[in-house]
Amino acid sequence: MRRGVAGSGKTAVSNAVARFLSEAGLLASCFFFDRADASRNTPRLLFSTMARGIANIHPSIAADISASLEKDPSLASADISRQFEAFIAGPLSRHPINGQIVVVVDALDEAVSDHAGANLLAILRDGFAKLPPNFRLFLTSRPTRIIEQFLSASGHISSHVLDINSAENQQDIAAYVDAMVRDIAISSQMGPPWPDEALIRKLKDMAEGLFIWITTVFAFLRESHRPRAKLQALLSNSLPEGPDDPTAKIDALYTSILEICGKWSDPDFCKDYAIFMGAIIAVKRPLSLAALRALHGGNQELLLDRLPQRFGSVLVGLHDEHEPIHTLHLSFREFVTVRAAKSPDTRKFYLSEKEHSQKLAELCLRTMVREMTAAPITGAGYLAEHVDDRPGIPRLTGLSEQLQYGCESWSDHICDIQSPTIAVAELLREFLPHHHSTSIEVVASTSTFVGTLPAWRWVKGHDKEYLGLYDETSHAETLHNLAVRLRHEGRLEEALVASEDSVHLRRVLAQPPAKSKHATPLDSIFHRLSNIGKRNAAMIKVRQAMHRRQNGTGESPETVNTTEKLADSLSNLSVYMSDLCRHKDALVVTQEAVGLRRALAAERPEAFSADLAESLNNLSNRLSDHDRHEEALAAIQEAVGLRRALAAERPEAFNAVLADSLNNLS
Repeated sequence: MRRGVAGSGKTAVSNAVARFLSEAGLLASCFFFDRADASRNTPRLLFSTMARGIANIHPSIAADISASLEKDPSLASADISRQFEAFIAGPLSRHPINGQIVVVVDALDEAVSDHAGANLLAILRDGFAKLPPNFRLFLTSRPTRIIEQFLSASGHISSHVLDINSAENQQDIAAYVDAMVRDIAISSQMGPPWPDEALIRKLKDMAEGLFIWITTVFAFLRESHRPRAKLQALLSNSLPEGPDDPTAKIDALYTSILEICGKWSDPDFCKDYAIFMGAIIAVKRPLSLAALRALHGGNQELLLDRLPQRFGSVLVGLHDEHEPIHTLHLSFREFVTVRAAKSPDTRKFYLSEKEHSQKLAELCLRTMVREMTAAPITGAGYLAEHVDDRPGIPRLTGLSEQLQYGCESWSDHICDIQSPTIAVAELLREFLPHHHSTSIEVVASTSTFVGTLPAWRWVKGHDKEYLGLYDETSHAETLHNLAVRLRHEGRLEEALVASEDSVHLRRVLAQPPAKSKHATPLDSIFHRLSNIGKRNAAMIKVRQAMHRRQNGTGESPETVNTTEKLADSLSNLSVYMSDLCRHKDALVVTQEAVGLRRALAAERPEAFSADLAESLNNLSNRLSDHDRHEEALAAIQEAVGLRRALAAERPEAFNAVLADSLNNLS
């Protein structure tokens, strides 16, 4: 593992190593984490990418992985622990490979923060230690606390510090400077005499081994008018006082560049800086300038040749207004969102990520309401249709970049709002009843569905303002239908998320009102059934409830319907959990569904016996997954009994499912 401070050139080293290994025929795969890229700021794609590279050069590994995927398609979207075992550890243990297998992974720290990446770090510490000795991983990272905690004491990990003061690093910096000063885009603007050896020598000395410092300087010069004067100003202002601190040196450079780029005595400029740069640091994924301008209602200051062009030395993506914009280096983002606030001289550069996220919440809502109201989205409305009419997730067309972003991210941004403004409240009153379901359809069609409960919890936390806007019954049905469609597409993890959200909402709907003094049996039965350790006692309560019904105290149709819907969602959820090999969870959920349907069938056997039989059939399968064969036999025998009685009355409707249960019984 190669460790180094921010800006020390770790990614440059990774690129060089990957290029060398590729030319030598040794590189199996490389993966560059990037906090600004949604597909590369988590380890979700790491092992599938790694496996694809290894499989490309080793046919036996490719065949092994292909067989695993054919047997269990859920592996394609499984968690990283399962993917590591199925795609990396398992195949390498079963197929000895001659020669080296080398993988390059850069910027581990950009995918690991606090304990969010503990699972990946545990795999690197424990799982990689068991791989064959000819497997090699070249890894770079900042030495963050959690990474050091997990990896520093591992015997199979050889750690090297990238010393920015080493002679080799100084020589690399010098070679880079010598190449850049002859770059035609820079040299043609510097004026004679050029190269100016005195300036160049000072530039090399002041870099002090920090690649990000020197690359930012040249990016600044390339974008500057009269770059020679700008370089002289930088070199005279970029000497931080105090101890030798690489971060302080980089911050001093950012301070100098921003001072030169901006008109900080002009309140209008400061306001526009906050709008533009605040949006860039608060967005959940990089957006193009065109999309940012549209989100801001067509703000003319966000045209390419106006305010944005001032910041081309610290931002990437400003040469084409349809190219995603992100910071040149993570250290700039950290400067403007954290360290700039600590000094009176730099406080004008400070941007609160949370405050600008709150502003983006309003902009996302406004964009969705405006664009969804202006014109219908071709293909939308599919979650209100029967799944058999148009199965799967249809492709939606005519979606703008800003609309897609709003649908994906409005809930993330709104969770940063403590006290909603009047504007946000009015937008929510329009959005939630009329456009929320469409936004879910857009996400499912164009992106990855990650759930809706954070937004629901936020709305519930502001009940007085938004009472009745969030239709939980309708939303639970929407999510239930979405889960079925996602499973049809093979998007099993997303299907599970949608199903879990649906179950959660239907649990809430099945609860008695908070102020009710008399909870009816079916209103609260799922709470007792969900505690499997007390299942028998819960079933006694069911029988008591049934007895009370016989004496004239039955459930309301709404309560029965709510409980039926919850049982349906639980039944589907158990299937999605089983798809992803979460057999223990699937069993618990199936037992809960059986309990609810047993209670319903006891009251109205003609309506619910078929559903109970289905759940018993599923329960038998789940118990078999745990080798609890006697219990599985009892469940399938009960299912056969119910289905036999149903088939006797309506053979055309129930003979097929009876045959299915009889097959399981055999």
